Amino acid sequence: MKILLILLISLLHLNAKEIQEGDKAINFRLKTIDGKKRYSLNQFKGEVVLLNLWGSWCKGCKKEMPSFYRLQKEYDGKKFRILAVNIDKKIRNIHKFLRKIEKKTNIKTPFLVLQDRTQIVPKKYHVYAMPSSYLIDKEGIIRLIIIGSLNETEVNQLKIEINKLL
Repeated sequence: MKILLILLISLLHLNAKEIQEGDKAINFRLKTIDGKKRYSLNQFKGEVVLLNLWGSWCKGCKKEMPSFYRLQKEYDGKKFRILAVNIDKKIRNIHKFLRKIEKKTNIKTPFLVLQDRTQIVPKKYHVYAMPSSYLIDKEGIIRLIIIGSLNETEVNQLKIEINKLL
């Protein structure tokens, strides 16, 4: 029975096409963390998007999020947007996390934060680690996939890629 289960899991994994650079970004539609609006990824065609999947419990997410606050502020007024998709089930954990980052950076959350409590987006993108980020060009094509958190040097390299796409 155990061997059959392992075989079944292996077959399911083989059938799941992993997202790769050059693929069209998969659309989704989620609510903002205040529950007032819904957004889809397709709404942001014509802009460069950094899709960031994160959780409040994720150590790497805590490490990189202040850099994303500064990054979004730096590109304010340009056709660049960070779209942060949180996978927490409890909204209060998201708010608590964001308040800490706001206090640390002295910046009010400068980008859209969407809640995905059923983890639809990580399933569609076959995410296996948090955080995971996808740099998407103006036509909706994934140009860079980042698994794990970024340090300041890597954020500077990300800026070079963003500038190429703008």
